[in-house]
Amino acid sequence: MLAHAGAGIHWRTQEANIMKLAVLGLGNMGSALAHCLLKAGHDVSVWNRTSEKAEVFAEAGATICSSPDDAVAVSDFVIICIKGHKETVELVNGLSVALKGKTICDMSTGDTSDADRVVAILERQGAGYMLGMINAYPSGIGGDETTILTVGSAGTWDRYGSIIKELGGKSARVGEKPAALAALFAGLFTVRQGFMFGMIYGALVCQKAGIPMQVYADQLPATIKLVNDYHDLFARTVPTEDYDNAEASLKVYALAQEDALKTFQSVNAPAEFIRLMHDRTRAAWNEGYGDKQLTSLVQHMADT
Repeated sequence: MLAHAGAGIHWRTQEANIMKLAVLGLGNMGSALAHCLLKAGHDVSVWNRTSEKAEVFAEAGATICSSPDDAVAVSDFVIICIKGHKETVELVNGLSVALKGKTICDMSTGDTSDADRVVAILERQGAGYMLGMINAYPSGIGGDETTILTVGSAGTWDRYGSIIKELGGKSARVGEKPAALAALFAGLFTVRQGFMFGMIYGALVCQKAGIPMQVYADQLPATIKLVNDYHDLFARTVPTEDYDNAEASLKVYALAQEDALKTFQSVNAPAEFIRLMHDRTRAAWNEGYGDKQLTSLVQHMADT
């Protein structure tokens, strides 16, 4: 495959690699997926509950289908991108076409129980399944740096992983069971939200102390640079469970967190976030982790 310069989209060079695909659901994300697959030269059928959204794909070479049955019938690999797994269950249960031998890829959202229902229905009908978590805005679909993380039944990644990688160059399979994808989403979401809440709580304590918000905002870039160092430390220690030889030990962080907590309290700023960090770190220190890396909290909390 060759990379199309500038667009970051992979173009297939051999007719034999072209596949019969379908995209059900043409909201912003579904439309981006369909456009990417069409540009890659695939035989793409599309369906949308509101037919007007599907009609614009005719000029791009897609087959416009009047029902999900029509789209699924002519396709080997079907991507569903609608509101959520609950809606996917309704859609799949409403199909009259046989699914045996086909692979259904649900890129909708939802919790593990709904994802399990999707998988159970597909397995009963003899279909392969794949669930995808898209870590990008629609504008990022097709990009070399875009990641779509998937779980799927045996063999589905071998057959269709190349399709997913055309949609996101750094995509990968992370397991077989829906719980793996839900847990990974929760973990990565927590990182992003933790960062945002850190900035929010930081703003509150500065505001309470009379620091102009522009001054606070101007200092954030220098602090954000340290996040890369935190990631390096995490990647170096957690996968290997090697928490010794800490340059800055857990007890050093605990003392700094204690100082920060006292500052929050002294200016009467909401302190739930910093208290959570402090209490977790202090508990690990009390149980013998004081000289280890801060990242040893992963081990401490797992063992608690």
